[in-house]
Amino acid sequence: MKKILLSLLTVFVVFSSCSCNKDNTDADRGVEVKYSESTEDFCNPERGFYSQYSVRFADGNIPQGLNANTLKVMRLSKKTLTLTLFYLTDFMEGDISDAALEVMRSSLQAHRDAGMKAIIRFAYKSDYTEADKPYDAPVDVVLRHVEQVKPILQEYGDIIYVLQAGFIGSWGEWYYTTYFNFNPQTEEEYAPRKQLIAALLDALPADRQIELRTPMYKMDIFNLGLEDTLTAATAYTESDLARLGGHNDCFLSGSNDVGTYDGPEDRTFWEAETRYTIMGGETCSGDATYCNCDRSYTHLERFHWSYQNRDYHKGTFTEWVNGGCYDDIAKRLGYRLTLEKAYFDSELTPGSDMNIKIYLNNSGFASIMNERNLEFVVVDKTSGEKYTTVASVDPRTWKAGCEYNFTEQITLPDAAGEYDLYLNLPDIKSNLHDNPYYSIRLANKNIWDEETGYNKLYSFTIE
Repeated sequence: MKKILLSLLTVFVVFSSCSCNKDNTDADRGVEVKYSESTEDFCNPERGFYSQYSVRFADGNIPQGLNANTLKVMRLSKKTLTLTLFYLTDFMEGDISDAALEVMRSSLQAHRDAGMKAIIRFAYKSDYTEADKPYDAPVDVVLRHVEQVKPILQEYGDIIYVLQAGFIGSWGEWYYTTYFNFNPQTEEEYAPRKQLIAALLDALPADRQIELRTPMYKMDIFNLGLEDTLTAATAYTESDLARLGGHNDCFLSGSNDVGTYDGPEDRTFWEAETRYTIMGGETCSGDATYCNCDRSYTHLERFHWSYQNRDYHKGTFTEWVNGGCYDDIAKRLGYRLTLEKAYFDSELTPGSDMNIKIYLNNSGFASIMNERNLEFVVVDKTSGEKYTTVASVDPRTWKAGCEYNFTEQITLPDAAGEYDLYLNLPDIKSNLHDNPYYSIRLANKNIWDEETGYNKLYSFTIE
């Protein structure tokens, strides 16, 4: 079903190039400020290790769901994400009950109250023995369930980091399935899965992504080849393909990650796609052949990993600790942005413009994935009044392993006085914008203000 593939070598060269918007041709002038890099591990939104929680509707029980106090404790271990699985076992033959829907709402509200975000998956069973059949619900029931949870996904889109496609098969991993064709090969056999993807894309806010379990699902369902991967021109839109990423739940576990890949072209496809779509998951083996530090670095970088389950598989973490790479991997999951230096105009008068040139790098494995603005915030040291300018740069373009510089111009306050200038990377959602838990902390010493979520750049006087 796949289109004719391009030369793997040619495609790899194109995809592996690191295009950074460095501009060293103009003369830097004004006041130079250099920043010290921090080696500290700290919380940042939408990246890093996660803890997994299962909310099970089974045997007639309605569980309590998650609470904010439990989630707040997670931040002490530098986690800002959960994988929250809702098991709909009791509803495999009909509608989800109102009581169960309310538990889902309260669980997601707990994330909002705790300053956390959720990776969400729905499933029906969590084992694959003969006694566990059926492993999922009939297609029409699944589509009805998607319709029922749509209002919840829309209401809590602000704290949803990504939605894993789920619903199909045990654990919602799209493999052991009763009703969705266990080994689809034709367009007709893939049709129920494609129908589910369409329903999920409609149910989820248009600025959020959905992850599929293997690259083959995206390639086969949409008849894609390597020539069809996302580019800077086609990414970050509300198109279906731009919103479909991947999760690998047997990462670093074998030659093909236990069926995650069919061959090298699948890896090349995901390597390209994950520059623009979210990649994460978990390991499922502690085999040092596959999860030693050197190989782990290679694959974390190649596939642009943003998040990983800290609780599984313990053998992998043992390898990372013993190999001396655990701490570095913990810091580099997702983005890690570090200021190098900046230049600021030196002669400042009330109401004048200040030119700012920023140099930074991204030493993480991935880039920022969900949209957010970069703001310059000028704060009057005496009154505390704030003046905010939204920059033109899109922080999602700061790709892993690259250095960047960009120039912006802001208009200064009309009054003379002493001021501080901050860089702010807040959440794009208005209800989270002012919550420092959802702002990005830069990896520099002595610039982070935990009360505001701002990163201090410079102090200056307007005369």
